[in-house]
Amino acid sequence: MAKSFSLSEEKLDELFVQEVTSVVKLVSRLPTKDQVMPICVTWLKIFQRSKAKELFARNSMLLLLHKQLNDRSTLGYPFTDPESMQMDLRTLHQISLGMEKSANLEEKVVEDFSLSSELNSHSPCDRNLKELIDSNKALNRKLHALQLQSEKLQAQLEHLEKAKQLQIEQIVMLDREHCYLKRKFACSSIKALKLLCTGHDPAELFITFYNVLCYDESDVEQTKLLGGQFKDLFQAHVDYYQREQRASLLELANQKYDKLRAKASKRYKNVVDMKLDAEEREIILNAMRNLMVLRKVFIATFKGKASTKQAALEFLQLSNEEMAEMLPQKKDADLPGN
Repeated sequence: MAKSFSLSEEKLDELFVQEVTSVVKLVSRLPTKDQVMPICVTWLKIFQRSKAKELFARNSMLLLLHKQLNDRSTLGYPFTDPESMQMDLRTLHQISLGMEKSANLEEKVVEDFSLSSELNSHSPCDRNLKELIDSNKALNRKLHALQLQSEKLQAQLEHLEKAKQLQIEQIVMLDREHCYLKRKFACSSIKALKLLCTGHDPAELFITFYNVLCYDESDVEQTKLLGGQFKDLFQAHVDYYQREQRASLLELANQKYDKLRAKASKRYKNVVDMKLDAEEREIILNAMRNLMVLRKVFIATFKGKASTKQAALEFLQLSNEEMAEMLPQKKDADLPGN
């Protein structure tokens, strides 16, 4: 493995700028500069986006690019491979080092083979040695392809892990949001009913009741409009009732109204409680369905250890059972009209 010297980021950047200048001068003198220039520009842009931990590998890859141009007057692997442009520079550097060592070994074997052929051109081992060299080259190509495939699979695994974690976080946030909205809506409902039952402005009923569901100014304005219409309707009924009733029955009407209001308050309190229970039940059932979907996706996509997979499935099953225990029991409440 190549030894990485302890150089500061400033020194590495300084060496990088000097080497870029040398590469630009070299390219300008090449007869194939029209073919080489676009590739060099692409890789220089990649080098410029390097992170701090990739600076040494960046400079090493730039030296390799310079060496290929100087030796061949053109560029080869990895600079002509589109897939290499998506790889981490440190990984690409290690692959290049491995291929360079393999190439040097092949050259040495070929030289030894040539020398052996000159000494004894009729040796029966020549053919076997040639086959071994060809086999070694084929194995090196397969090794390089497998390394690239391993990099792709690792990237896909990391992407799936991030997607899984993101989905888990979204489920948790959604559950928290539902719980918060449920509590806030319950509080606003109780407050609105209390305001209505204690003689406050009827228009405040809609504003207080639906304020938690308003997301922008247009929703607030619409709620205020509904509150005003309810107030007008409510007042019109009261005025009509007062006009139609005789003065002698006005006191009796007020008493009946108070009783009716108390009964309505109690009735709608039961309705609100049942609605909140139903919403809580629906939220928990949705969460359980999401857990089932997550379990299916996990089973279909997870390629890790069996013990890790079993632990994750047990955790999902335990979470599902806990949510099942949280389901509210149906209550026999007084419904409107009972």
